[in-house]
Amino acid sequence: MTTGPVRHWASMGEGGTEKRHAFCPTCGTPVFIAFAAMPGLIAITAASLDDPSRFAPRQVTWASAAQGWDALAAGLTVHAKMPMPA
Repeated sequence: MTTGPVRHWASMGEGGTEKRHAFCPTCGTPVFIAFAAMPGLIAITAASLDDPSRFAPRQVTWASAAQGWDALAAGLTVHAKMPMPA
């Protein structure tokens, strides 16, 4: 397992709120995205995990942009786009 600091770049989400993309400062690999409007939520890039089998998805965002071959597991909460905070 690798640990250490990340670097960030920011972009504007569809709802006009900032999202911060974290990446490894050494190799540039995306690690996670944090949302200013939803401070308790981060989206982890599955490919950045040493052991992805330790985690299971709980919801799907941007299902409206999914490819036809991208099958969703039963039981997941599905959002057509990014859900906005209440």
